[in-house]
Amino acid sequence: MKRIIDDGTIEVKLENKFGKQICAVHIRPADISIIDRLNSLMDDFSDIVEPLKECDINADGTAKFESQWAAIKQVEAALIERINTVFDMDEAADIFAKRNAFSSVNGVFFAESVITALGDVVKEAIERESRESAERMSKYLKDA
Repeated sequence: MKRIIDDGTIEVKLENKFGKQICAVHIRPADISIIDRLNSLMDDFSDIVEPLKECDINADGTAKFESQWAAIKQVEAALIERINTVFDMDEAADIFAKRNAFSSVNGVFFAESVITALGDVVKEAIERESRESAERMSKYLKDA
């Protein structure tokens, strides 16, 4: 026997500005605890990438020197693990499969753009869920 229960998980297709899909991830954005985890990630981002200050990174996110590549990949792995934890998913590595997390896009790390985009999805979903919940609850509440 099997039952499918809607736990609020949605598929988010991440695309570039030309509509080419980067990957799809599955998150539960209306999980209010994501906001705390997301804020914590944003607060910790500088500390997470601190080891990169010792590396010479090309604009494409690769190391200028082979000896620094391991350090970059270690920071990337830590960031991927943290993104998976924040958004309760296991697909963060797919996001960076074709583009390095620390490649520069408009002067910021690609990873920052990804986190911001996913954060926007979460905020929109929480707002929508709050509206829908208020509408459902209004039929049970007495008008003031």
